[in-house]
Amino acid sequence: MAPGWRRAAAASGLALALGTLGAGLWLANALWGFRASRPSEVWVAEGTAARQILTELEAAGLVPSPRAARLYLRAASRGRSLHYGCYRFAAGARPVEVLEAILDGRVAMFEVTVVEGSDAAAIGATFTAHGVGTVEHWQQLLSRVAWVEGAVGTAPSLEGFLFPDTYRFAVGIAAEPAARHLVERFVTVWREEAAAAGHLWGSPLEIVTLASLVEAETSLEAERALIAGVFVNRLRRGMPLQCDPTVVYALKRRGEWQGRLLRAHWQVDDPYNTYRSQGLPPGPINSPGRAALRAACVPAATSHLFFVARPEGGHTFSTTLAEHNRAVARLRAAGR
Repeated sequence: MAPGWRRAAAASGLALALGTLGAGLWLANALWGFRASRPSEVWVAEGTAARQILTELEAAGLVPSPRAARLYLRAASRGRSLHYGCYRFAAGARPVEVLEAILDGRVAMFEVTVVEGSDAAAIGATFTAHGVGTVEHWQQLLSRVAWVEGAVGTAPSLEGFLFPDTYRFAVGIAAEPAARHLVERFVTVWREEAAAAGHLWGSPLEIVTLASLVEAETSLEAERALIAGVFVNRLRRGMPLQCDPTVVYALKRRGEWQGRLLRAHWQVDDPYNTYRSQGLPPGPINSPGRAALRAACVPAATSHLFFVARPEGGHTFSTTLAEHNRAVARLRAAGR
């Protein structure tokens, strides 16, 4: 090869090498060297094209070059696609970290705790405070009783079946899938406890309803099965349950609850009022936790028919009405 050609080939090779090196440095800087200057939240809407997503990432200050980002996606996606949802990135996030998060669908999450004994209205308010649906959405969802039909049969509503637990959901989740998840958790726990109990004294709806009464009456582990036993004894003897929390629930569902229970409220004409209506209420009055469900499945074998709350916590249990009246009198005298 002539010297001139050799020099030209060498120069061309050097230029190509320098160009490749320059492109590599540019790509490395655009994907690994750049860092976001501020925290950002990005919503990727379902069906959004990749080009539009990259444009939005650039506008959010997360990707300095959509072109570099496209090159990375072509090389590193490995069959993955960009997932829709809400993403939150801290200041200092690298573009490659942002792209990998969206490829893996690592959406922003939030945690919510449903407390044992919460009624459906309180649970709905908890979720709406996290931006999940509206009060009206949650009220409407209570009619989806088909969700529990396979586990407990016909229920008047989903009251009692939004299981209390701590949950993690993706930011932006709608009310219906969130509620469905709580119901599915209830079904799982219910089937576990029912299977462990073996023979059940009543129908699933009756037992879950009793569990909600137990949950409302006590938070003490040592008392749950005993209180369940008292209520079952009264049911079997045809005695009214006379459970104050059912009266409170009746007043709430009628929009008449003002924060204080009076003896006059025992006469309210409502099927959930167990002072006037015989037997269990038509359905649960709150969402019982696992411990209350377990107690209702296997009530304690006891002769007690009465109990009264003590000011310091817990209850005094009695077998006869005379014993119960004496216990009430002592508590009233001690409270003077």
